[in-house]
Amino acid sequence: MVAVMERLKTLVTGLYSLLVLASVIPFGLVDATPFAAVAICMFTLSLIALFLFGEPRRGRWVFVWALLLFIVTSAWIVIQTMSIPWSFLVNPVWKDANDLTGASKGTISVAPADTLASLLYVALPVMTFLTGLIVADTDKRARRILVVLAIGAGLISLFGLGQYLLFPKMLLTETKRYYLDSLTAVFVNRNTAATFLGLGFLLAATFASENGRSYFGFSSAPSANFNEGLCFWLYLGLGLTCLTALMLTQSRAGLGAAALGAIVYLPCLVGQWSGRRYKQSPAGGSTRRRWRLTVGAILIILGFVVLFGGRAILRADQRGAEDGRLCIWSDTINALSNSWIQGTGFGTFRTVYPIYRSPECGIGGIVDRAHNSYLEGFLTLGIMFPIVTVAIFAVLMRAFWKGYQERHRLRHYAILGCSATLLAAVHAMVDFSIQIPGFATFFMGFLSAVISICCGREEKASEVGIDTFAELRIGDPIKLAQI
Repeated sequence: MVAVMERLKTLVTGLYSLLVLASVIPFGLVDATPFAAVAICMFTLSLIALFLFGEPRRGRWVFVWALLLFIVTSAWIVIQTMSIPWSFLVNPVWKDANDLTGASKGTISVAPADTLASLLYVALPVMTFLTGLIVADTDKRARRILVVLAIGAGLISLFGLGQYLLFPKMLLTETKRYYLDSLTAVFVNRNTAATFLGLGFLLAATFASENGRSYFGFSSAPSANFNEGLCFWLYLGLGLTCLTALMLTQSRAGLGAAALGAIVYLPCLVGQWSGRRYKQSPAGGSTRRRWRLTVGAILIILGFVVLFGGRAILRADQRGAEDGRLCIWSDTINALSNSWIQGTGFGTFRTVYPIYRSPECGIGGIVDRAHNSYLEGFLTLGIMFPIVTVAIFAVLMRAFWKGYQERHRLRHYAILGCSATLLAAVHAMVDFSIQIPGFATFFMGFLSAVISICCGREEKASEVGIDTFAELRIGDPIKLAQI
């Protein structure tokens, strides 16, 4: 019976990993049909996982906090759609409507139906995160989830490169209508593609480093085999593919955010290549080698930037500070000054923005995003947004710090989570990648696995009879196929 339950848990974990990966493929779930399909599958899988695994074994406090913040946010969104007796919270648009038609909803939201429907776009990533905490109940399962995401991101980047070179006017099976000169992989927007590819690069670098350390003898694990060497080159190739595709997106903000994440994370990985097994170098030599490897890694990235990032650099040089985003931000801040307490209703930016759109910004086109997730969230949710956002970052940082302090062999996963969060958070200041359902789902799946590792217990070799890192090694494709 125990063996059957373990097989079922392994199967559910594999299905979860594939579903998270599949969420980015149909244009990032921006269309209603694929979004509904993925949401139904994820909610069903969540119930199955809860039945099989029970309450999360790791990071239960993170699970509770995430659930609590989701309930509070959802309750506020629902309140925004209800008629309320407090006139000072009711959006002024309803007073004008009452004067004209004699009928008024008296709600905080200017479009209650849109606000209620938008709740689903929060529910899917949150449910993905909670389900991930449930199924990633061991280091091995958590790392296997990350392996699937790393390989999937690499294959998507490879597909994007092939499509960009061979069929530049196509986006999956449709004719490409936007960003014709840029690589967007499976996304419509090049900035979302850049954020995704930057995260894919960090993941691939993680497993390339782990397999490389063991294969080349820079680890205390037992001797490596051919499969680990093969996986080292595989992950290295996938990482460079993600990096190349990232450059070809021509996303200035995406390239900058990914570079910032890499600068934070790569020295940590390089620092693990300290000395050969059974033949440790003196402290001074180890430090010099670490610095040489760090500089070498940075030079390789800079080389790729020079070779493939020329167009993004040219765009930044030509346009400088002249960007339509600045106009949108200015108008959004103007709108925010009138609704910063109660908000205008979640998911109503597209409805509200035209009222405050200044003539200097032009009148062409429809602006449906603020190109700053923080400003848009503040405008639509009101004072609740910064409170929830600060709480989210506080929970994440505490989990990462716990992993850094307690998971000595796997502490690089805490730095990975911190670097990826930095990448997404910085890019959210100038774009809306985190608001794309497919990427948000992928990112939440990634975070759940990383936090599971951070909140796990460090096992001593004497407790398990073998080296812990070797026990968790996942470079063997045969083992990977068993998920």
